[in-house]
Amino acid sequence: MTLLEVEYTLVAGTNGRLSLDIYFDSEKAISDVAYQGTTKDDEFNVVANDDEHSVRFRVLHQALTLSGAYMIITKAQYGGFDLLAQSLEYWEIDTTGTIDYVDEGLKITPTSPYSTFSVTGVLPEQEPKQLPISFDWEVSSEEGWDFFEGVIDGMVFLRASGIQSGSFYDTVTHDEPHTLRFAYTKDSSAASNEDCGRVGNIIVGGENWLANGLEGWTLGGDVLPVLLPDGRVELRCSDDQSSWMERTYAPPPDQIITNIRIRHLHDGQTISQFAVEALDTFFVDAVMEGFDLVTGSWIPVEPTIVEARLERYDESGLFEQISDSQVFVHPDGFFRLLQKCDAPPGTYYLKTTATVGEITQIERLKIKAKVNI
Repeated sequence: MTLLEVEYTLVAGTNGRLSLDIYFDSEKAISDVAYQGTTKDDEFNVVANDDEHSVRFRVLHQALTLSGAYMIITKAQYGGFDLLAQSLEYWEIDTTGTIDYVDEGLKITPTSPYSTFSVTGVLPEQEPKQLPISFDWEVSSEEGWDFFEGVIDGMVFLRASGIQSGSFYDTVTHDEPHTLRFAYTKDSSAASNEDCGRVGNIIVGGENWLANGLEGWTLGGDVLPVLLPDGRVELRCSDDQSSWMERTYAPPPDQIITNIRIRHLHDGQTISQFAVEALDTFFVDAVMEGFDLVTGSWIPVEPTIVEARLERYDESGLFEQISDSQVFVHPDGFFRLLQKCDAPPGTYYLKTTATVGEITQIERLKIKAKVNI
């Protein structure tokens, strides 16, 4: 899934109006309008599969005279493809006006009081995301009889015996589940060398799959694999036996978070303000939610940073910090914001800041302290 992000400005001019329709794959997605003497800034977002698509901007100018109306597309980004970085020849143009790049973006200006003009851009097919897999391995066995194997989704991609070692790297599709399996199988009754296989430094999608030892792995065979002190895993067994380990990669859900919000809670209920007897010690809970463009709904998200502090709104129009809050992660998934301070009665604000990915959101909760302490 790939996100198309569009931002634009409509300037209606001194008379008449300027209307905009945006079509995605020939289907009208939104309509907008700026009226006489006004300027309209807005945005349009849509999530699409990785096939080729098109986006068309159709603008209708309706006025008694030419009045200085124009439209500027200030942002048009499709995944890693920047439409505004392309030449004018990229656009399919059907217009009675002029079109050109300016500092703000792609500007379209009507040249007659009543006119329709449009520009269409092709959104290229997106390459599917790849999941990198790498690990180090070694085998010490009777050559041609006892084997160390690497298997992914039932297909053997590594089979070695004797005394060998190496490093492996490859990629698979990112949006599908994959099962990675390592096995040591002993057929021969003769023992040679160390009679085992070892694997370590298993990195899948940037995650170390041995960071927590064998947690998350399924172990099987006649003899279970063993975690070594150096962090590698040893697979060893006796005649006509096997030892194996496997783990499945689950692709992340299709989510594109375009906004986040902070909800303050008390006793599990959303609050817009909170009253306390005094500002000695009290707490407020908070949950973080993100707007998922794929489902069109608010969903719980895990922020990378959560900070809180108590503030007073002073006469100069600025928020003055009173104290920092202590932030605790609750086992039920919310954040507990603990306040400890010494301040007179009055109105205060609990400022909560949360960051998810590249999005940072700030919310202030009004706090009314009734008495002095």
